[in-house]
Amino acid sequence: MPRRGGSQGGFSLIEVTLSIGIIAFAFVALFGLLPTGMQTFRASVDATNDITIMQEMNAMIQVTRWKSVDGLDVNKGGDVYYFDEEGRRTDTKRNKSNSELVRARRLYQVKLLIEDAYEPGVTVKNPDPKREFKDAKRVVVVIGDILKPKSQKDFDSISNSSDLAKVGKALDVRSRTFLVARMESENDVDQ
Repeated sequence: MPRRGGSQGGFSLIEVTLSIGIIAFAFVALFGLLPTGMQTFRASVDATNDITIMQEMNAMIQVTRWKSVDGLDVNKGGDVYYFDEEGRRTDTKRNKSNSELVRARRLYQVKLLIEDAYEPGVTVKNPDPKREFKDAKRVVVVIGDILKPKSQKDFDSISNSSDLAKVGKALDVRSRTFLVARMESENDVDQ
């Protein structure tokens, strides 16, 4: 026989409905943050890989004979380099891999722009030979994402550093610049 006047244990339908509504509201807010979190995560992965790629390019230039450094410029017979999702080089445009697996791993494409280095205040548009650093070069590393069509188009359109400074045009590529100095004496001969 049921008891009268006493309360039975458990939750009422209204209480359960309210708690589900509150939890659903919280989950909607959390799901709304996912795209922002993923974009931030992707940007941090790209920044980390950019540093790894820069180190790779700098190391490559450091072991290149000084008289051959200008030849690494993409416009002077240089190459386009391909990197995977961890910033490791997979292959180059000239030395393409025949492996589908290697081509599928390509995520970034990189080209080098090698320029003469000048003292601060001298622009490439108005160079002053007296203020040029004879034993240094300015290296611009241009990094594009292979999987993004706009990035691919912007990457292909860049042939010198002034293309990166186009006012009013948002390029979907990243660039990093560093100076490289001559590490061998002028008297060193090729062996």
